[in-house]
Amino acid sequence: MNTTTAEYLVSVRTEEETFSVFRTMPTRPKTSKGIKSQNNKLEKWAMEKYPNWVEIKVIPSFEVTK
Repeated sequence: MNTTTAEYLVSVRTEEETFSVFRTMPTRPKTSKGIKSQNNKLEKWAMEKYPNWVEIKVIPSFEVTK
């Protein structure tokens, strides 16, 4: 059985510190439009959770292990 979840590494840089959070999303997008949409959802989540952000990077977890 194939898994349809996707894990992402969300790196948030604030004025005081930099930290990374792994986030699991329920679907794995396959099209470029779906990937952009998923990244936007993760960026908005990070913006709401950490309102004093300076920079946000979203990296799929399979790219982290390369």
